[in-house]
Amino acid sequence: MVKHALLVGWLTLGSAGCQLFGTHAIPPDGGDGGGDSGAAGDGGPDAAPDAAACQPGDRDGDGVTDCAEAADGDPFTDPVVFNGLLAVIGDRPEVTGSCSNLTDYDEMNGHFQGATRMNVRAGWEFDTDADAYNDPSYGFSPNWGSAPSERFSVRFTGRVNLRQGGMHCFSIDIGATGTGIVSGKNMCAQVYVSSSSGMRRLIESGYQAESATANVACLMLPAGDYPFDIVFWYFNIFERAKLAVRWCAGGSSMCTPSQPLTTAMLRAP
Repeated sequence: MVKHALLVGWLTLGSAGCQLFGTHAIPPDGGDGGGDSGAAGDGGPDAAPDAAACQPGDRDGDGVTDCAEAADGDPFTDPVVFNGLLAVIGDRPEVTGSCSNLTDYDEMNGHFQGATRMNVRAGWEFDTDADAYNDPSYGFSPNWGSAPSERFSVRFTGRVNLRQGGMHCFSIDIGATGTGIVSGKNMCAQVYVSSSSGMRRLIESGYQAESATANVACLMLPAGDYPFDIVFWYFNIFERAKLAVRWCAGGSSMCTPSQPLTTAMLRAP
């Protein structure tokens, strides 16, 4: 149950941890965004095999060889588990690109039930004038074979590995400077961390977002891997399609998100 405290900017998210808003400021395997939130940081279900016994090639197809993943000492980069995210093309936004179309996890999930999906090791960061998502400027790897032009939506879903416990802060940037139809770019982007049915996004930016400062927030979480989603709801073809997510780990205090998400810290469902 979500309980609102009186302290400005704080929101307790059940056992998942505490959320602190900064002053700056798909269905995947059942569609529930992942398994147990707040899991202890054991790096996932499969331990990496010994590097000396690695097999040549790239069995999971994530662009990193089995031997490299076996030798890096990180069980989260398993040679048979895809590091990256599952990209799901969702409903085409109609009328506007408002964040009001993505009020909570369930409504968001309902927009991404289609079969156009694939595991990607890149594509969740772009800044381009192109409005067809298979344009090389979007950076999808692998790329889509075809894509309609103009408006579209995409969800990146999987798990994020947070290697240390404490405060974890995230930010999202689509070029919006406010929440109006012009200042909000008539589009919306959100990030969900350790979310499930009935919960709201951690951060959002764009037209009719909660506020201009809702694009930065922090969560207090133990070390472990958590359900993770990035959503981009693009309607305004007269604006650049831009998406950039940053994060940081601040220990016991807030930090300024400045690090891009790496493939090694992400797992597709």
